[in-house]
Amino acid sequence: MSTALLLVEQVRYRHAPGSPEAVAGVSLRVDPGEVVGLIGPNAAGKSTLARIACGLLRPGAGSVRLRGDDAFALPRRERARRVAFLAQDEPADLPFTAREVALMGRAPHLGLWALEAPGDRALAESALAEADALDLADRPVAQLSGGERQRVFLARALAQEPRVLLLDEPTTHLDLRHQATILEVVREGVRTRGVAALAVLHDLNLAAVACDRLVLLAGGRVAAAGTAREVLRRDTIEGAFAASVYVGTHGAADVPVVLPLPARRE
Repeated sequence: MSTALLLVEQVRYRHAPGSPEAVAGVSLRVDPGEVVGLIGPNAAGKSTLARIACGLLRPGAGSVRLRGDDAFALPRRERARRVAFLAQDEPADLPFTAREVALMGRAPHLGLWALEAPGDRALAESALAEADALDLADRPVAQLSGGERQRVFLARALAQEPRVLLLDEPTTHLDLRHQATILEVVREGVRTRGVAALAVLHDLNLAAVACDRLVLLAGGRVAAAGTAREVLRRDTIEGAFAASVYVGTHGAADVPVVLPLPARRE
């Protein structure tokens, strides 16, 4: 088996001493060329785990390895060359244009006082084009809609040229066309560049279509892991989400479809 680009082993984390564990012994791996979806109900620990996996939060126990190396032993710049993180709450009031934000992705590859070279600017332009945001290049980020900003920040992550993409709700604020565009960009990048992606996704049906494997969290623990068919089962989803659901099969994509059922009224 090849070395995992991201390997999380028995990670535990509390937001405050004495509080319940937000992440309670979670293990997962993401291999080259693979998109793994992290799903689960609100407060399941998904975003916390994503921040641990990219080194923004240090776990109370367990380990995170990036291409075999301890993520927290790596120098910050080297870690940023290996993993890029797209948060669901990126700042909206940055005094920069979209092009300047995309160029920020090149920072880990530059010296402390180095200026961007033509190649860096070309990579930023290419990343904006991939994210369908090139037409926004000269606009201030503060003047963009939520969906437009999300595409610009994805371009920054792509320009970083990481080995691992960590995406926390990457389709937030996006319409249907741009949801499909962004997820196809991620899948294509994973396939052609041999990188790995871990995506926190709220939409179970989107996750079924876009991901090679799913990891379902509930109460900070792994409730199920495997293919969409193995994870998106009625009993599993109802147990994790405490809700009644219908699970069928998508006629075109041949993946499970999950729909909530209305609560029964007496």
